Amino acid sequence: MQMVKQFFLFLFFGFWLSLVGCSSFEEVTKKGSPAPPPPIMAQPFTDIPVPNGFKRDHSKSFIYESGSSTIKVGQLFFYGWSDLSAVINFYKNEMINKGWTLINTMGHSPTVMHYEKEGWVCNLLIKSVLGQVYIEIQAGPK
Repeated sequence: MQMVKQFFLFLFFGFWLSLVGCSSFEEVTKKGSPAPPPPIMAQPFTDIPVPNGFKRDHSKSFIYESGSSTIKVGQLFFYGWSDLSAVINFYKNEMINKGWTLINTMGHSPTVMHYEKEGWVCNLLIKSVLGQVYIEIQAGPK
């Protein structure tokens, strides 16, 4: 008799867990995965994106900005863990989204990408060393 009670209790809890688990799973699948956060920008260049998770190397970076902010020139260095082709594709998509026009691309690693925008130029040098990707951004007036 005791074994029969344990068997029914086991069935009841198994059934209950499957209902709770399925409803939780449905809620997760209905919501979908959260949208990725927007890319950060290469300050003070608010139209040059940087992949999420990348950090600026302040010891190498240089920015000159006139007092009126009409002239900005910068050489910015970023690094992070990513796939080289993913970072290159990121820039191919995001730079166009920010109004830049791709002039040309050269190489594989390092990859050099040249962009232009009304009165501005931006050169990207992207390379991978042992799984870490390094980005050098040079931007300024045309």
